[in-house]
Amino acid sequence: MKVPWSVEELVPHSRTMLLLDSFVAEGEDWVEAGVRIAEDCLFYDPDIKGIPAWIGLEYMAQTVALYSGLQARRAGEAVKLGFLLGTRRFEASKASFVLGSFLTIRAAREWDDGQMAVFDCSVSDEKQLASARINAYLPQDVEAFLAGEAP
Repeated sequence: MKVPWSVEELVPHSRTMLLLDSFVAEGEDWVEAGVRIAEDCLFYDPDIKGIPAWIGLEYMAQTVALYSGLQARRAGEAVKLGFLLGTRRFEASKASFVLGSFLTIRAAREWDDGQMAVFDCSVSDEKQLASARINAYLPQDVEAFLAGEAP
C-alpha cells in the first residue's frame, strides 16, 4: 500500500541523520522500511565495503519512528519526537551490511500504553541479518520533557 507521506514527513530527523530510504509495507501493528547500502550512506565504511551491523539499531529505531509518524498522520496529528530508551537481545548474524544490499527493516508493535512502547524489530535482505526488541518513549509534551518538567 502506498502512503500519502514521504519518509521525511513521517520521521522527525534532519535529512543528514535520516537513514531510511523508503516506506515498504505496513499492517495493523507493524511497518517496514527500506535501506539501500551505498557508498554515499552516512555510515558507509570503505574498509569493510558496507555498514557496521550495529547501525541496524538506528535503522530499527527510525522504523519505530516511521510507525509512530504514520499513526500520528492518520489520526490528523503532528509527528512528534520520540526517544529510544533501550534495546534488548540485539543479535546480528554478520558484522556488516554489504554494499549494494537492499535491506528491509521491520518494526512490529508488541506493547503500547500510549507513551511507552515495545517493538520487535528485524533487518533482512533475503534472510534475517539482525534482530532486537526496541523500547521507546513518546512523551505527551516533548518540550516539557526536554525541559525536565514532565515525567
